[in-house]
Amino acid sequence: MTTVRFLPSGYTCEVKVGTALVDTCDEHPEAEVPFSCRSASCGTCRVRVKEGAALLSKAQDDELDVLDVFGDGKDVRLCCQVQVVGEGSLVLEVVEPQ
Repeated sequence: MTTVRFLPSGYTCEVKVGTALVDTCDEHPEAEVPFSCRSASCGTCRVRVKEGAALLSKAQDDELDVLDVFGDGKDVRLCCQVQVVGEGSLVLEVVEPQ
């Protein structure tokens, strides 16, 4: 299992390896991650990975294209595109909309 802590809400939950973060956020609205398109086209669900980046799936072209538009840096991911691929501890901070 992987522990995921969402900031600034402080909500923490346990997820299994292979879980999509969008599903985790749907099951745990207390995480307070905003979603709009759910398909890597809007950037609403951007999170800064504060801890545990190696536990997440690699970013694919669609996600990288959207992130490039926002220019947040390599530590930012889209929750709608990420899966947990390893066990450990993740800390994700919601990026404020621009």
